[in-house]
Amino acid sequence: MKSTLKLALGLASAMFASTAVSNVAHAEDLTLCWAAWDPANALVELSKDFTKETGIGMKFEFVPWTNYADRFLNELNSHGKLCDLIIGDSQWIGGAAENGHYVKLNDFFDKEKISMD
Repeated sequence: MKSTLKLALGLASAMFASTAVSNVAHAEDLTLCWAAWDPANALVELSKDFTKETGIGMKFEFVPWTNYADRFLNELNSHGKLCDLIIGDSQWIGGAAENGHYVKLNDFFDKEKISMD
């Protein structure tokens, strides 16, 4: 449970940070794409605080794990417009980084004093 909460909090921090470093910062709504599993439900709950603080609404596209890679790798590789934020699987890190699909948030986290500890 503690690791799930830490994951959800970390993802929420990334959600908050992403609006400051991307072109979607002025969007009325953001769409987050992820796998359909229990931590996704926690993120839906956390997003309510994000919306309250920023005025930016959240939409979600959750896909079962069995279709997740096909659906979202196609979205990334085609430069699709469905997802403003995608939480990728750990097995995608190398390829996604090489193809420029990740945004480095280190400087933003340091500036805003956001810690993942």
